[in-house]
Amino acid sequence: VALGAGTEIAMDCAGVVLTRSSLEDVVRLLALSRATFLRIRLNFVWAFVYNIVAIPVAAGLLFPWSQWQLPPIAAGVAMTCSSLTVLACSLSLRLWRL
Repeated sequence: VALGAGTEIAMDCAGVVLTRSSLEDVVRLLALSRATFLRIRLNFVWAFVYNIVAIPVAAGLLFPWSQWQLPPIAAGVAMTCSSLTVLACSLSLRLWRL
């Protein structure tokens, strides 16, 4: 982390450059990074659970017992809904405030 009033070398090497020279921004940066990492984990769990449930159903796991298969269009719609859920969850970070 480099502050905006730092040297040019520090700003080039830093992963994050804060434009103001306020240490309060470091606290905000850490809170935002925690929120982002939490959102990444939430998206990962959502996608993992979706794939654990939906892929076997789409592959015909229920067919021997129920004689029911998931139509390909329904599988495509379900995958689209899953992707939109992850996208909406990620975009909700734009509403984040400290």
